[in-house]
Amino acid sequence: LLALTCIPGSKLFNTVCKLYTELQQAKSYGIPNEDAVLLTFLKLYHNVSFSLLGVLFGVQRTTALKIFKESLAVLSAILGTAIFWPEKEEILQCMPKHFENYGKTRVIFDCVEIPIQKPRDLECLVQTYSRRRGACTAKVLVGESPGGLISFVSAAYGGGVSDSVVTRASKVLEKCEPCNDSVMAAEGLLIDELCLQRGVELIRPPFLRKQEQLGRGDAQRNRSAASDRVRVKRAVRRMKAFKILRQNLSLELLGQVDDVVRIIAGIVNLSPSIFRDDEFIQQPQCDTSNIPVTPE
Repeated sequence: LLALTCIPGSKLFNTVCKLYTELQQAKSYGIPNEDAVLLTFLKLYHNVSFSLLGVLFGVQRTTALKIFKESLAVLSAILGTAIFWPEKEEILQCMPKHFENYGKTRVIFDCVEIPIQKPRDLECLVQTYSRRRGACTAKVLVGESPGGLISFVSAAYGGGVSDSVVTRASKVLEKCEPCNDSVMAAEGLLIDELCLQRGVELIRPPFLRKQEQLGRGDAQRNRSAASDRVRVKRAVRRMKAFKILRQNLSLELLGQVDDVVRIIAGIVNLSPSIFRDDEFIQQPQCDTSNIPVTPE
């Protein structure tokens, strides 16, 4: 099951199928709800063609596409509940040892860019073209807690939209406590002004400026921060294990990007912790295996 869907265990799969059945109205697709869920995760994890999915499940390609699209909305409602903004106390209880010098860190930001097919429309092409990637993408701001849980996922934007615009529109910094919280960001995520306006400290390895040499303490702090960010990006790497986020997304699925990302982030949060118990400052009380999966 894990190799087919990346769902960690039959218990979680059965729970998702049960909730799916409760939320999904009866459809005359000719396949059980369990197969509809399996079809959806096969597409998400392996990004197989709808023609092949049709053969595997005994339906037409157009039917496989329709099942996938309609299942995304239901599964997003179910698994999206596993993405939540932890309270400060929860952050501190699940603080890894390598964050000991960054105890005020509330979230680590990263912009995930999903490659998409090149639009034919010129306006859409401009909106989705990412200079960073040199290709057309959909851009999503992802926030991770220091303990390795995905705590925030923004709406998707075209790759031509700047990171700062995505961050401002998401209003995620409003979740941080001014003068009390810090955020860590990936290189190139230019949100300095936004953090300053909110009164939130921004921690990241700063670029070496011309004719300026960092002191020994600064260099050591920068290396430490960079190492910490790389560690927590394990959660994003888990998300990118789903091939649908790494291979060109077809334009017919562009309207479902938000649901796709929420489902994948939810599954990542419900997977075993990316850190061992002995990697936390104190015994963690944030076992992700006990996160309830209950639709809103």
